[in-house]
Amino acid sequence: MNTMTQTDQRYVVVNRAVFPTEDVAEVSALYVDTGTGDGSQPGEFYEIVGRRSIRIYAHRRVSLAAFFNAFPASYWQRYTSAREVRLAASFSGTGLISVYRSSARGRSSAVASRSFDNETVTFDLPVTSFVDGGMYWFEVACGNDDAVLLEADWSVDEGVRKRAGGATIGITTFNRPSYCLKQLEILGADPSLSGILDAVVVVDQGTDLVSDQPGFPAAAEALGSRLDLIRQPNLGGSGGFSRAMLEAIGRDSDYVLLLDDDAISEPEAIARSVLFSDFAVVPTIVGGGMLHLDDRSVLYTRGEVWDPRRVWMAPSGGSEYNHDFVEDPLRTTSDLHRRLHTDFNGWWMCLIPTEILRSIGLSLPVFIKFDDIEYSIRAQAHGYPTICLPGVAVWHMAWHDKDPTRTWEEYFFHRNRWITGLLHGTTPGNALPLISFLGDVKQLFLLQYSSARLRHEALRDILRGPDAIAAMLPDRQAEIRAIRSRYIDATVEGELSTLPPVRPSSSRITGKVRRPTNPFATLSLALRVAFRQLFVPASSASRRNPQRIIAAQDISWWRFADIDSALVTSPDGMGVAWYQRDRRKMVTALLTSIRLHATLVLRWKSLRERYANRAPEIVSPGAWESYIENARQRQAASS
Repeated sequence: MNTMTQTDQRYVVVNRAVFPTEDVAEVSALYVDTGTGDGSQPGEFYEIVGRRSIRIYAHRRVSLAAFFNAFPASYWQRYTSAREVRLAASFSGTGLISVYRSSARGRSSAVASRSFDNETVTFDLPVTSFVDGGMYWFEVACGNDDAVLLEADWSVDEGVRKRAGGATIGITTFNRPSYCLKQLEILGADPSLSGILDAVVVVDQGTDLVSDQPGFPAAAEALGSRLDLIRQPNLGGSGGFSRAMLEAIGRDSDYVLLLDDDAISEPEAIARSVLFSDFAVVPTIVGGGMLHLDDRSVLYTRGEVWDPRRVWMAPSGGSEYNHDFVEDPLRTTSDLHRRLHTDFNGWWMCLIPTEILRSIGLSLPVFIKFDDIEYSIRAQAHGYPTICLPGVAVWHMAWHDKDPTRTWEEYFFHRNRWITGLLHGTTPGNALPLISFLGDVKQLFLLQYSSARLRHEALRDILRGPDAIAAMLPDRQAEIRAIRSRYIDATVEGELSTLPPVRPSSSRITGKVRRPTNPFATLSLALRVAFRQLFVPASSASRRNPQRIIAAQDISWWRFADIDSALVTSPDGMGVAWYQRDRRKMVTALLTSIRLHATLVLRWKSLRERYANRAPEIVSPGAWESYIENARQRQAASS
């Protein structure tokens, strides 16, 4: 049974007011709001005294209407039976505490206030009028003297708790030992987690091991017997996380909490996710948002939905990606107060009850990409919702410098999108075949022949059926990387000086090519580009010298409309690739794309039946045990 500090025998603390250990404005904006719009700079209004405490300066007012410290009342009303929450705040000094609530429209109003004088102040607040959204928070104002908030807790009635379980944290890592070690250090250093963690399972699938890091012994000592370091062959994210799921089931944990190895946790968020699941009326997948590790106040997403026709994702309820809390604080951003429906949550941080694992199985054996999306959609079909709970998040490496179409990951991205569409997409009327074909054409217009080839490999493998997908789990990544390496657009040179100098083309489409600004202009230019690439041979000069340099952030199909080759910088800034137009590759790839997509459309119904019939077996715990054991035996035989 998990435990946290309780205000009395009847109440269980489910959210604690916490503060960052770093006095950095952009981080502080996630915890405290001064209403000045300057990122809640510590030192001007308050001082962080400790993990639970801040000093509020005389004649100052601070608000805890911030991402990590507002209480998400609407989610508690919607998903639990709690209809009252108790706020208890302890102070040293004198001042005024005021409790506020917001509506789904973001309008706030004061609901209670009380003066304090070296005491603990409590408020019992109803959780009964937050159907569409709304939060609680409190603010502290000081008079002539400073005051210290010693600690503050939000508690709910133990009587409405549905379960009281412990969690196994599962971290999958592959050659990111320093990041993973940091995660372990954070987990071991926070005493609030000691009562809710059954185990911390690290599934190390790499060659640069976490256990070889200089700081590992100290991190292991802090976690003690709860730490379990497991080595296994590289089966990707789905293989690592499914192993963690198996371990959670084997330990009889009530939950498995999946964490990426390059994510940095807010420990309070882990506790909140577990406690919220304890009170959820039905077993519920509780996800966390993703904050950018390189821009700490920016929240990538607070909930996403899935379009079964396009087999793609979008922000929930018209919300936005990449919200910056320094620029737009929670208190003054009305959309942030809405309760959002969520179809899935990324596995950068996601808590799954093991009851769901036993009911619907583990991850699809797909190595990487779309495993988290498919899992929540599958769970939803069985009556298990997924939510992205406000106040729960991790910092994670952002997607700014990543482009899967220019890496081997494009194969898995494309293949697994099709698998998800076959299992859960709508038909007839599914737009995926058309979107997929146009995606192929775009890659060909970009002269990314390696990407087009990987997409075609993905479609061929889809046609082989679900059992073939599972069988290729251990080896397909290496095969795909080998296929891609044979293409010139996949070869990245670290030094620009090693390549021939740029010489602009003397033959161009009449007039300067600009970005098309309307559908007619787009179609017109696309037809001209298609004609040129299909019927006009590339110039011999373009093989000797690139004709343009294109930055990674500027890459777009229309920029290749009047050239036969270009140097294109890599998204991570590590080098440059020389793209070269090849009419034969263009014609061959286009005909292949037409044939494969026509075959998939004709066989869509039968493929859906095959995948649907086999899915329960290939995601079962027993099947995953066999995948892992087979991979281990193959690795031993080859070594």
